[in-house]
Amino acid sequence: MSLDPGVWLEYPGGLYVALAVVHRQPQGPGPRLTGPLPASGATFTTGSAQPGSRESFRVRVQELTDGRTALIALSVRETEAAADHALYVVLATVGIALPTLALLAALFVRRELRPLERAARVADTIAAGDYAQRVRDPLIGPRTEVGRLAIALDRMLDGIQAALAARDASRERLRRFVADASHELRNPLQSIGGYAELYQRGALPDRAAVDDAVSRMRAEIRRMNGLVEALLLLARLDEEQDTDLEPVDLTRVVADSCRDAAAVEPDRPLTCAGRPAEDRVSVLGDEDRLRQLVANLLGNVRMHTPVHTPAEVELRAFGGEAVLTVRDRGPGIPAADLPHVFDRFHRADKSRSRTQGGSGLGLSIVAAIVEMHHGTITIGPAPGGGTVVEVRLPALAEAGTEADRVGGKGGSSRGLNPP
Repeated sequence: MSLDPGVWLEYPGGLYVALAVVHRQPQGPGPRLTGPLPASGATFTTGSAQPGSRESFRVRVQELTDGRTALIALSVRETEAAADHALYVVLATVGIALPTLALLAALFVRRELRPLERAARVADTIAAGDYAQRVRDPLIGPRTEVGRLAIALDRMLDGIQAALAARDASRERLRRFVADASHELRNPLQSIGGYAELYQRGALPDRAAVDDAVSRMRAEIRRMNGLVEALLLLARLDEEQDTDLEPVDLTRVVADSCRDAAAVEPDRPLTCAGRPAEDRVSVLGDEDRLRQLVANLLGNVRMHTPVHTPAEVELRAFGGEAVLTVRDRGPGIPAADLPHVFDRFHRADKSRSRTQGGSGLGLSIVAAIVEMHHGTITIGPAPGGGTVVEVRLPALAEAGTEADRVGGKGGSSRGLNPP
């Protein structure tokens, strides 16, 4: 299509092209030009040449190779319409999307904060005294922040519940201990008071009756003194957990205790198993307390089994530990009482009097001494009947090494007869 100088030629899409004519406005519908033309390459915005039209054009001045100047104009009406349409679309999209996103965000936040609401309810329940409640929600992933918080809170609640259970158990043990101690001290006091009242009223007819009453009172006083001494010993053991320990020849301690037990009950078949006396077992401990430990174990056998019941004592080193085993062939301990044998004032045979059955503190003292020496103690039925008590204490290094060399993997017994 040829161009006529000074005439706007319209193309589709609002494109207008004209060849500039000096001192003359291009004719026809199109942009309005005023003043001299800018230099080639300039771009400017102008209005429409038609009266009353508000259409705008972007015009570019371009010099051609033949020296003529071309005017290229593009109507911005369609561009503005497209921009307005895009604006309307954006506004509509935002108007729909924002409420939708707000609703989804509210639902998401509410879902994520559900465990926190549950934690608040659990806290209220715990404050009311129910410590079994937990925060963890199976619908919440354990890797999320809220899930990790729930797991941490549940662990804290487990610790609190365990601590409260331990506190309640300690309170109950203390309550029973005070009640049992009061009962044990009241019985001899009542007996002494009864004999004193008989003497004061003149109800003892002769010297023999008076001597018998005094003898009975002295016996009750001895039992009461023994009970008080046992209680004081337990209190001292509770305070001496970090006492200084020194090397102790446990072989000699056990041998001496066996000889003492044989002297008290010469008719009891007591066997002290062991290897030659030069092979010794030593531990780091308090010798007086260790002697009391062995004496209490043998005294427990003497107290609760008939005099002709066989008993065995064995000391060996195994795995870096000194293992002391005391076994009897007596009637044994009922299974229901085994978990409580180390409780203070516990007696498996409730029918025994204190004259027959002791104070109920012997094994409690043994357990406290073992704990003081950082060892362990177990008690249970012996194969073939009876009871077996096993005490394990950390042995000195040379004892453990010699045991492994002499006894091999199964351990070795040690001599119980000192030179």
